[in-house]
Amino acid sequence: MGGPSQALPSQCPIDDQTIFTLASCTKLPTTVAALQLVDKKLIALDEDVSPLLPVLGRQQILVGWQADGSPILRKRRNPITLRQLLTHSSGCGYDFYHPDLKRFRRYQGTTLATQKAKVAEWFNQPLVFEPGQGWEYGAGLDWVGKLIEQISGMSLEDYMSRHVWTPLGASSYTFWPNSPGCHRELATLAKRDRATGKLDVSLKGLDLNRNVKECFGGHGAYCSAADYAELMFSLLVNDERVLRPSSVELMFENQLSPESKEALQEVMRTRDLAGGDYYAGEVYSWGLGGLLVEETHDSEAPYDRGPKTLAWCSALNHYWFIDRSKGVCGLLMTHVVPSPDAKIKPLIRAFLQHTYRENARPSFPGFL
Repeated sequence: MGGPSQALPSQCPIDDQTIFTLASCTKLPTTVAALQLVDKKLIALDEDVSPLLPVLGRQQILVGWQADGSPILRKRRNPITLRQLLTHSSGCGYDFYHPDLKRFRRYQGTTLATQKAKVAEWFNQPLVFEPGQGWEYGAGLDWVGKLIEQISGMSLEDYMSRHVWTPLGASSYTFWPNSPGCHRELATLAKRDRATGKLDVSLKGLDLNRNVKECFGGHGAYCSAADYAELMFSLLVNDERVLRPSSVELMFENQLSPESKEALQEVMRTRDLAGGDYYAGEVYSWGLGGLLVEETHDSEAPYDRGPKTLAWCSALNHYWFIDRSKGVCGLLMTHVVPSPDAKIKPLIRAFLQHTYRENARPSFPGFL
C-alpha cells in the first residue's frame, strides 16, 4: 500500500519499496540476529555479556545525587545478560528519556551531538537499576548489535545482510543508506507542530542517524516496508527461514522477571511512551523483539486482538504487530516526528480495526 507523499515530489510516491528510517523498528531484526547466535549455541540468553562488552560491564548503578550535584554510584551485584538486553530489563536507559541520565550527561559536560558516533561512546553511562529488577526502555539492543559483531567477527550490516535478509530474499535493509550501492529514495521526515497540528514537510536531508560511525542495532537501520513485512511474515508463520521454530515460539512468551514485569506495567499505566493502541484490561510483558500483549480477554479494544501479540513502534510513529493466534500481522510506516503523535494514534487504531476485520482468522492452524 502507498500513495503520494506530502514531502517527496509527486513523481516519487511512497510505496512498499520506499526506504524508511526505521528508528526503534530496528530492534526486531537485531533481536532475530541475536537469536540466531543462540540457535548456534554461540551464546546463551542468560549468559553474562560483560566479558564481550567491557564498557557496558564496567557500568555502576546510579542511585542518587550528592548535595554538590555529583552522582551517587554503586557497584552492581547481578550479571548483565543477553535476555535482559533484549527486554529492556538490564538497567540500560536512554539519556533522552530518563531524567537522571539527562542529568548525568549534563554533569559530564557532554552533549548528545558530541557523543553519538559510536555505541560505546553514546551509552557509556550508568545503569538505572540492578539488572533484572526493573524495566526501562533504552539502549540494550544497541549493545546487542555490538555483541553480534563481537561473536560473529562481522559488522552488523554484513551479518544481517547474509544471515537475516538474504534468506528472506530482501535487499533494502541497511545502516548506510547513502552508501554508493543504495539507489532507492529515502523517505523525507515530517515534523508535527503540536501547537497548530500542522506538518512541516521541509525536512529533506534530516537524518536521525547523522554523525554515527558504526551500526546501532537499536535504532540505526533503514528498510522498505515490503522487506520488513517479509521478516514479520516469516515469524508469523514460523517458516524456519531465519530462526528455529523453538526460538520463534520463545519470542512470543514473557521474558521478564516479576519485578521487571511490574515495572513495565507501571510504565504502561503512567507514561506515554509507546506509540500504538493499548487498552484497559490488557496485561503487558516483554517478549523477544517487542511488547507482548500477554492477556486480552478483558480488553476494551474495538477489535479482537489475540493473546501473546507481539508489537512495537518507533520515534517516527511507525507501528508493527504480529498476532499469531489470529494469523495476522501488520506494519504502518509514517515518517512523522515527534512520537507519539495525537493524529497518528487514531490512524493506527483504524488500521488495526480494518486489518483484523478483513484478515484475521480465529483458528489459524499450527499456533498456540
